[in-house]
Amino acid sequence: MRRVSLVLDQLLKTYDKSVRPGGEEGPLIIKTNMLVRSMGPITETKMAYSLQCYLRQSWYDQRLKFDLDNITEVTLSNTFLKDIWKPNTYFLNGRLSTQPNITVPNVFVRIRKNGSIYMSRRLTLNAGCPLNLLNYPMDDPVCPLLLAGYGYTTDEVVYQWQAPSEAAVDIYDDVTLSQFDIVSIWTKNNTYSNAIGTYSGLEVHFHLRRHIGFFMLQTYLPCTLIVCLSWVSFWINRDAAPARVLLGVTTILSTAAVGLVQRDSLPRVPYATALDLFLNVCIFYNLAAIVQYAAVNYFTKILPKEGGLSEDEDEEMNNSTSGNNLVAWKVGKSTQTMCPALFCKCLLGNFRFRNKMVETADVMSGNSVSSIDIWSRYLFPCSFGLFQAFYWTWFLRLTL
Repeated sequence: MRRVSLVLDQLLKTYDKSVRPGGEEGPLIIKTNMLVRSMGPITETKMAYSLQCYLRQSWYDQRLKFDLDNITEVTLSNTFLKDIWKPNTYFLNGRLSTQPNITVPNVFVRIRKNGSIYMSRRLTLNAGCPLNLLNYPMDDPVCPLLLAGYGYTTDEVVYQWQAPSEAAVDIYDDVTLSQFDIVSIWTKNNTYSNAIGTYSGLEVHFHLRRHIGFFMLQTYLPCTLIVCLSWVSFWINRDAAPARVLLGVTTILSTAAVGLVQRDSLPRVPYATALDLFLNVCIFYNLAAIVQYAAVNYFTKILPKEGGLSEDEDEEMNNSTSGNNLVAWKVGKSTQTMCPALFCKCLLGNFRFRNKMVETADVMSGNSVSSIDIWSRYLFPCSFGLFQAFYWTWFLRLTL
């Protein structure tokens, strides 16, 4: 080892680390490969991910050739890097990346007798990942990692993956993510241009697939059950207004609360995700159940009240221009029984129509089951089932 130290000291006496190897012989080729030790988490709110990897680079430096008997390569400590030229590689989409220094800086150098240098660094990277959340949570994000050399154009330094594209980036078998599966990893060589020149760089893309089981248990299933709960009001007596209104309001607030919890983990993107679509449809069905009861309540044959008409109803009747007796109002008249006409009466709160209901009510038998409730018992579940079938067919098809 003493001979090695003497040889290296002799080489470094005339070595200028500010000058890149190769000189006028053409661009220096820096071959790179990577081993991923761990990955995650992936943060949707920041659109970023983290990973821990070993970045390995090799190049030739003719100034570091040596000739020693029975020694072909020498492994050196990280302090040797301070005295030689090394690539100033950086990550274009990196954020707060670090190199672990416990217990010593995690880097080592190996030099061969022909001047070949091999350097390995252990890095903790935090990089940006532009997520497209349109199909969230059934999306397949692709998170890139972009490498390039700072300050050297392609005429001086060229980066290349050391192995074929499918093997340039390897990953430990035990690497797992809580919400994702790693589908594939692919790499490519690239160049980047700006006003100064063209720079060589490398790209690695991590193709991921999100697990949907968490969302099925925490969002889709609860919201579906809440919507089904709102349909219970169709079987409650239409005279029980407090029970039906309270049930409808409760289901809306419950669905909205689930949506707010899920939205907290997402960035404020300007478009609706697949999860937003599902939650809004669930809220629509809950709201429709309340509107349905408003229609049932309006068209109910109200039993005669003690004390006659209220002041508002009496005023409405006095201001009526028809001057006809309520009993003479003909239900069978086509202009009065058409759906648009009935809908307008419901929206305007027509007192003449409601008082006609009072006249036709059977005090002895009470209110019968509303035909609107009967139809709703079939219409709401069937339409919601069709929506669910279309929803899952459409979005699961996009993920396959």
